[in-house]
Amino acid sequence: MPASPTPTTLRDPQGRTLDYLRLAVTDRCNLRCRYCMPADGLDLVGHHDVLGYEEMERLCALLVGMGVRKIRITGGEPLVRRGVIGFMARLGALPASPEILLTTNGVLLRGRLDDLRRAGVRRVNLSLDSLDRTTYETIARRDALPDVLPLLDEIPAAGLGLKVNVVVLPGVNEGELPDFVDLALERDLTVRFIEPMPFDGTGLLDGASIDGDRIFEILNSRVSLERVVGGGGVDEIYTAPGRPGRVGLIRGHSRTFCADCSRLRIDPQGALRMCLYGAPKVNLCEMIRGGAADDDLAAAIREAVAGRFDDGHAAARDRDDPDHQSMASIGG
Repeated sequence: MPASPTPTTLRDPQGRTLDYLRLAVTDRCNLRCRYCMPADGLDLVGHHDVLGYEEMERLCALLVGMGVRKIRITGGEPLVRRGVIGFMARLGALPASPEILLTTNGVLLRGRLDDLRRAGVRRVNLSLDSLDRTTYETIARRDALPDVLPLLDEIPAAGLGLKVNVVVLPGVNEGELPDFVDLALERDLTVRFIEPMPFDGTGLLDGASIDGDRIFEILNSRVSLERVVGGGGVDEIYTAPGRPGRVGLIRGHSRTFCADCSRLRIDPQGALRMCLYGAPKVNLCEMIRGGAADDDLAAAIREAVAGRFDDGHAAARDRDDPDHQSMASIGG
């Protein structure tokens, strides 16, 4: 029987406990990945309209007091924002010592790994969509693979956990999936393959162009995979007999994992989101700058959680606007 929720636990109408915050500290990025934004970039949010570090710390402290135990720093690319590593250190020092994690494309990470470890960051999720320099540049629209590839060795050597995330784009990097499987199983890594989603900033990306079943067929053709039972979360994890690494599958477009989703999202402008596919539910930045007390913010957060939809499909149907947003502006 699950433990009874404490008075501070955030629990939605479906009984899911929300204890994981994805906090986007910027909408800026040093890549132009084709599944995230147009080639010429985005109309960026003005600096004044982005949450300041003190505002983000206040919200994180409040949410930790409401049961959040894991905070993932995302973007855009979070490392383009000055002072972000010190900010992460301050988050890790909050009461209840939340787990602090980072998602990054890695371009600016080399030489900063010791600083990350000293800041208390425990694990890095590295976005790496190709092992081939030409294909990488085709996807990212930047020639940055030589800056990123050494991190596969350097991140573990620095004492940090590492997961590699690969967005699968049919006809582009689909043929590299077996190579990534080998990478995972030979290096004792977790490599996760993600269905493409319609958040490229144009609404043109066909998120259903390759689904999780087809991705799994390709992965399983390389080596016989066995599902790891339990653990929850949004990823399906697989192992191969006698091999140390793990392979993951995230059905981001199919949205079959919603029953296990424990995430809250705050985008760079301070909008609280219950779902990647859903509309923002409350502008926390506006409330803070309007003089809201912590009790007011907590009440607004609880009200938003109380209206959380069953799944990402229902959240998408509730939107007034089509899916023309960029992943960078929502928070990856």
